[in-house]
Amino acid sequence: MIRRLPVLLALCSASWSPVAAQDGPLRIYTALYNIRYSDVPQWTEDYYQHSVPVLEAMVSEGILNNFNVRMHHTGGEYTIRQGFIAGPETNYETVWNTYLGRLAEADAAAFERGNRMILAHADEIWNLSVLNIPDGADTRYMYSAMFRINFADMAAWNQAWADEVFPGLDQAMADGLLQGYVVQEHNTGGQYNWKIAYLYDEWDNLDEVEARIFGAVPLDHPLWAMFTAHRDELWQELAPPS
Repeated sequence: MIRRLPVLLALCSASWSPVAAQDGPLRIYTALYNIRYSDVPQWTEDYYQHSVPVLEAMVSEGILNNFNVRMHHTGGEYTIRQGFIAGPETNYETVWNTYLGRLAEADAAAFERGNRMILAHADEIWNLSVLNIPDGADTRYMYSAMFRINFADMAAWNQAWADEVFPGLDQAMADGLLQGYVVQEHNTGGQYNWKIAYLYDEWDNLDEVEARIFGAVPLDHPLWAMFTAHRDELWQELAPPS
């Protein structure tokens, strides 16, 4: 049975590590949709009834490594985001042609209905550079912090996070405040080139984790002078219809 994970991948290790496949890092293709809240229940029903079986088959066939879906909570302009995780050599045009073709073949009416619900959309591809999600973690909430970093500063930016921020995040996980975190670096699309997703089982822990981050790297730390733009978004799991 294919096990669908709520976010990206699950790792048995509780320590942070770079992510690498044979020829490079895994990638995630993120499809962002603006769907009216009134249409989200129908979209959700169609997703679990039609999309999930297709995506599970694509994972079983080795076309994808994994997939996920989330719903807007706070911030940003889109209400639904789908993630398609695959290796560095994956041709995402082939992925999309396979996925959409099978959806249309399975239920043409549902396929058209889903397309009509999408009022706007954007696509991005990200390299998964750091994953720290212990197996079995409850990652129902995601706080995504996105940054635009001058590429000349990227090495120093990454080193500062590894040396001064990740150890505190690991401790927050050990203390039960944080369920995991994921770092993604820009590949294609979008206006930001680095982001980190903090994964929670409840929102009440967010402020404490943020306090620990700024305790380790205060606002006058050189790290915060390296980015030229920044945005935060909160996402939650899109649960199956009851």
